[in-house]
Amino acid sequence: MTDRMILETEAGSILSDAERSIIESAGAFQSKGLALKRWWAEADVKNTYTQRFDTMRTYRRFDHSYGFFGEAPVDNGTMPVMGVVDEVFFDRPKSASEGQSAGALAMKEQIREFVLRYFLRISDYRQPERIADSAATPVPAYLKLLSWRTEPEIHRSGMEFSQHFYKAKSTGRIGRFPNESSNAVVDLREVGAKYEWVLMHLRIYDFVLSLKPFGLDGPQFMLPLKEESYLLMSPEYITINDKGGNGVIGEYGFGYSFIKNPERGPFAYGPGEFEAAFQTINFSVLESGETRVRMVFVSNRPDKIVNVPLDPIAWGFDIADRASFGWTSAVINPIKKAWEAVSKPIVDDRDPVLTTVRLANLLTLGQAGKQLDITPDQLNKGFLVRHTLQHYGTVQGSLRTWRQIPDWRAKDLPDWVANGASA
Repeated sequence: MTDRMILETEAGSILSDAERSIIESAGAFQSKGLALKRWWAEADVKNTYTQRFDTMRTYRRFDHSYGFFGEAPVDNGTMPVMGVVDEVFFDRPKSASEGQSAGALAMKEQIREFVLRYFLRISDYRQPERIADSAATPVPAYLKLLSWRTEPEIHRSGMEFSQHFYKAKSTGRIGRFPNESSNAVVDLREVGAKYEWVLMHLRIYDFVLSLKPFGLDGPQFMLPLKEESYLLMSPEYITINDKGGNGVIGEYGFGYSFIKNPERGPFAYGPGEFEAAFQTINFSVLESGETRVRMVFVSNRPDKIVNVPLDPIAWGFDIADRASFGWTSAVINPIKKAWEAVSKPIVDDRDPVLTTVRLANLLTLGQAGKQLDITPDQLNKGFLVRHTLQHYGTVQGSLRTWRQIPDWRAKDLPDWVANGASA
């Protein structure tokens, strides 16, 4: 996808500059994601990670999660990477031992249809809501702060996928999915057969960044974030294994490469900001009928967390220069250059978070890292834990929907399932 593409749709749709940038860069990010996927497949089997560590555990459940750091070959070079593998129990058939085999086969058929056709349509969900009070007259805006009246409030969780563009297998042309079918993500069995790739958008709900500058037991700042990213899904990420093996009778799943957003936001790391990343989610049905989910995420290790530099002295120089319309430059510039030379080993002019970590270790002669774990590695482990919690919640939320439908192969499923329509 290195050449400039002409978008062809039935409606003669025209690409915006942002859409064209996303499509034209998707091939490069797809290659990086697949390179990480190949590296991880070998590193996980041979356990050749630079460092491996446990990240999460759940009591009274057979779930396990571990993270890792490593060095992966990407773009003819080596990229510092990190990732996490989550293994989660999903469900099991409730059948007597004599019917176990039949129950397992039925489970396999249902999981295949659920994962390949519907999971990406129902992966977001709404939390329970209080019934809003009905009233003939609305509360005036200046009294709302004092009102006890319950008003409608929608709280979403999980991850919402929507499809936007595709490359047709037969013609090689780029097309746009109609807006009305954006949430009815295609049957994944068509990726590779009908589509060379599908370009999707991911929105992560209920994503909160927790900052604890005064230790784990101290005050914390909760920052709700609107996390979004474009993704590219291709046949290399689709898993359809009906034969199984080694105690597994069927395996079905999907994955995607992350595409970096063309416009920069305040954060320099996370969904939409990865230099290279991929995610896979695979469901395995065992001979007993028990179904487990294995989720793998790998990305570049960040050398920058936010896009707001932290250097108040440098800010002061700039403010003084702007306020004087530049006439103080002759006096300020020598002092500014001297400060830059002294502060460069300490102050990261790109990132206040890493600057804080560096200053803490400098002022304590390294004890902040040795005794308090104030290090970039600990920060990265926190990112991986946040990622695990988000995907764990999404899978557990999908379980509620999975159990509502008696037969996922039926033709008369509810519209909010069949079309991914928001209830």
